[in-house]
Amino acid sequence: MKKLILLVVPTLFLFFSCEQDDIFPRVKNTTSGEKWTLQIGSSPTEVYNQLQELGIEKEFDAVAIVHRKPFSKPEEIQNYLGLYWAITLQSKSGVVERALIQFNQDKVSSIETGGALLDYISTWPQGTSDEIAIHVNDPIDKMYEKLLAIYQIPTYSDYQIILPDKSLDKPFDPDMANYDEWAFDFSEAISTSKVGRSFVRLFFNNKKLVKITHEYNENEVIN
Repeated sequence: MKKLILLVVPTLFLFFSCEQDDIFPRVKNTTSGEKWTLQIGSSPTEVYNQLQELGIEKEFDAVAIVHRKPFSKPEEIQNYLGLYWAITLQSKSGVVERALIQFNQDKVSSIETGGALLDYISTWPQGTSDEIAIHVNDPIDKMYEKLLAIYQIPTYSDYQIILPDKSLDKPFDPDMANYDEWAFDFSEAISTSKVGRSFVRLFFNNKKLVKITHEYNENEVIN
């Protein structure tokens, strides 16, 4: 009887382990060593470099800065304009009005304005002089001066400035080091009918990476 019990227990343990592997989502915290290219104890700059490498491997191209608040004036983003693929200027009260200005190859590549739905235009704000207005194909290095002028116009003086997720193909933004939580996600094909999705949070303390939280889920692909 004792031998039978000893044989049954490992079998039950194996069955339980298999059952656990099939439970989603699965969450794992890493607080020492490494996960993928990410090293616990790394500085924000080092983590960013590690993310650039991991992004190539896992095919994702941006990292979110969690809890980052909008900026209130151009002076606050003067050094960041060339580090992002876009900025959004948005009203803070009443009916939401916004302008999404995108960049490519160090120039303004598109301008979209509106509320919930955006329309493409070639110049913003409309009705202002060419010296003040932002135009498609304007160089990024002229953006700051134009933003300063736009914020002198009462209609736009209280617009908030929102930065998107940080593109990994651009250099590190030093302001990222002021935030203790970053996030990114990526997907990987498991089979022709199933995909695995990873949601990752990076936690910093005293300018060092202290925890990586990885939430993993699997979903069937519907063709």
